[in-house]
Amino acid sequence: MPALFAVLALLASAPTAAQSSPASPDTGGERQLLLSADPQVQEHEVRIGSNTPINLFFDGQVQLVWLEGREHFRRVTVTEDSILLMASRALKLGQRLRMPVRFLDGAAPERVDFILVVVPPAQAERHVEVYRPRSPESGQEQAREERELARQCQAELARERAERKRLGGLTGLLVSRQMDEEGVVTRRLSGALRWLAGEQLTAWQPFSYRASSPGTGGDGEQPKRVRVAVELWLRNESAQSWLAAGAELVSGSGVRWSATAWQEAPVIPGTNRQRVVVEAEMSEAEARGAFVLELWEEGRTRPVTFGGVSFP
Repeated sequence: MPALFAVLALLASAPTAAQSSPASPDTGGERQLLLSADPQVQEHEVRIGSNTPINLFFDGQVQLVWLEGREHFRRVTVTEDSILLMASRALKLGQRLRMPVRFLDGAAPERVDFILVVVPPAQAERHVEVYRPRSPESGQEQAREERELARQCQAELARERAERKRLGGLTGLLVSRQMDEEGVVTRRLSGALRWLAGEQLTAWQPFSYRASSPGTGGDGEQPKRVRVAVELWLRNESAQSWLAAGAELVSGSGVRWSATAWQEAPVIPGTNRQRVVVEAEMSEAEARGAFVLELWEEGRTRPVTFGGVSFP
């Protein structure tokens, strides 16, 4: 999973206590550079080759002050914490170019000057990670951040494992005790479902469903619980797309039941219909009678109402 890889990469790339040596063919042009805490401007050589990209990564936000001979570089890309360079063939072997870089967070050192030395492409560096010394306080803060990232990774891994273990289909309904031997009962609502004249969202092929939970009801037991759902296809007659974010079922006596609303994609004006499924849980007695279905977008905006909903 990506978050776990991020933790492993962070631990693997943490700076050591000593400055690393320049890259060699064994490292594939990669190295880590640890700067000193000296507030004076420091100089460090970096080997570059013609038509050979090199990435410099920093432990904070940086600014490229200037680049000597910039017109001889095919590419110079500066982001918040990295610099990508690619020199052209116009540069001569042994040529030395200065590139000052300033750190913007106020930590020492505030600036480092890189001396770019042109070498044959096979000897050029391709990946340099630049670190500054950390104070005890910043080290503690980094440790806290790493622990928090590890905690988030563990929680995400546990969630994914739980998702994989969760059974789907009929087996999932039976094991989670959301359906008894009666199964799922269906009712077609065509002809019964109604909406206000001029409503900009209209419904097509509406169905309602009911599934009872086993082991409920009977003498001395809790009222039998049922799960009810409404499925319909919406067509959009308005000028804006529409996506369900919430729903309620309202009984004839005015009791409101919070429901979940699922819609695969927004329904676009003048295009094919989109399916919406709404689900709620209540007692078997409460599921009798007619209901009004209310749907709305994020923030309970642009509501739409359908009457005549009943369950089998």
